Amino acid sequence: MENINIDEFKAIIISEIKNNHYESLRYVLFSEKDRTPFAVHLFWEDGKFIVNSRDERSYVVGKSFEFNSFEEAKEKFFRTLFLSVKRNRSDVEEGYQADYPSPLWQK
Repeated sequence: MENINIDEFKAIIISEIKNNHYESLRYVLFSEKDRTPFAVHLFWEDGKFIVNSRDERSYVVGKSFEFNSFEEAKEKFFRTLFLSVKRNRSDVEEGYQADYPSPLWQK
């Protein structure tokens, strides 16, 4: 198994979250046991990066995506966050309740 630096990967993701103004979104980085509902999860397991989304009961929505490279996983993670913003914004515009409060639903 290759030696990976989780702290370095976290720092890269957090920096990009700030650049995209995604601080109010729910996400979990490299903590596969965290049960945060409605969060996008990125973690390392069995030599692969894994990205998935969770519902209100913290069950995985759809499937988990596995990647060999951090860059690919990071791209999927941010694409999933972007789609979460788009979906919740649309829900609010249509009069439905968003998954959780965020100022991003209003923009």
